[in-house]
Amino acid sequence: MIDGEGIELRALQTDDVWLMYKWYNDARVMDDMASPQELFAPSIEEVRRSLERSVGSSRERYFIVQFAGGRALGFVSLTSIDVRNASAELTAVIGETEEWGKGVGREATMRVVKYAFDVLNLHRIHLRVAEHNPRAIACFEASGFVREGTLRDDHYHKGAYRSSHIMGVLRDEGST
Repeated sequence: MIDGEGIELRALQTDDVWLMYKWYNDARVMDDMASPQELFAPSIEEVRRSLERSVGSSRERYFIVQFAGGRALGFVSLTSIDVRNASAELTAVIGETEEWGKGVGREATMRVVKYAFDVLNLHRIHLRVAEHNPRAIACFEASGFVREGTLRDDHYHKGAYRSSHIMGVLRDEGST
């Protein structure tokens, strides 16, 4: 558990399948994602299989973001953990849309970056964010990430090809 003011991060558990299923099937949540999405929402069994792989993986760390009282708000993850090169990819999703714009994503991002640097001893964290998601870009910039490049027209969104930004933070640059 990674505690702090207002929110905490706890390790993802296979019992969280219903939370993940709910968020993966919320069009408002998935609309802002830059990563390739399926044409149809995943079934509960697909989510369960994915969670079981993630929970047992040494190259992935998933955390549920929740209020101190236990109400789940979303998740953050470190995937593609590369021990040799001390790097990983970050994903942050606030699945409870009524919590958007309240700093929850920034706080969760800063905590998982601190964990990555202080506990996993990583040197670099990177992510991919859709250019049409200014809220997420602002969140990541406030967490110390800088734009490193653009993947032009890398995904199709609302009738047109859109680009994504690659952002990264190094251990000595983070605002953590």
